[in-house]
Amino acid sequence: MICPGGPSAVKGYAIGGGSSVGKTTVVAHLLARHDFDEVIHVDDLRTHDFTARSGHSWLRPEDELLEALLASTAQLRPRLIAELDRLSARRARVLIEGEGLEPDLLHRYRDCRPVYLVEPDEDVLRTTLATRPSGHRFRALTPSEQQGVVRMNRRYGQWLRAEAERFRQPWLSSRPWDSLADRVEDCLFGG
Repeated sequence: MICPGGPSAVKGYAIGGGSSVGKTTVVAHLLARHDFDEVIHVDDLRTHDFTARSGHSWLRPEDELLEALLASTAQLRPRLIAELDRLSARRARVLIEGEGLEPDLLHRYRDCRPVYLVEPDEDVLRTTLATRPSGHRFRALTPSEQQGVVRMNRRYGQWLRAEAERFRQPWLSSRPWDSLADRVEDCLFGG
């Protein structure tokens, strides 16, 4: 998708996407090149882990797994809204990243420019989930459970892309990896 032009009155920048699509890597790149008053990682706002609930199973159909993930992000929404309201009132230059930043929420904040990262390839997701720093949790699952995690993340990416298009917000494929940070930077800051 074509990204909007330069930053104008934008004070906040948001990078959304599922697990293992490159959000944290992109944030490190942006921090090295731009000044921000604050950086917020959505994971730091979480108070629950939907996978820790009794009865959770990665063996459920992928649409049920997606529904569980969306329910989890809905529980996070009041904290995100409070944080976004605080930052908007403060008029700080902020970068926020994480799973749970979704188009229907961010379209309310006109001074925040979002981009969503999507990885549609299950093999790529499997590899990145297994090799990331927290990959030990993924590798501890059975192959069937790992497949559930991968399918849920692929499905979330599909949903996020459709929602971004519905709200006319930009999304980018996470690959090619070697140009991801530059592509996100171009999208958020207009090159």
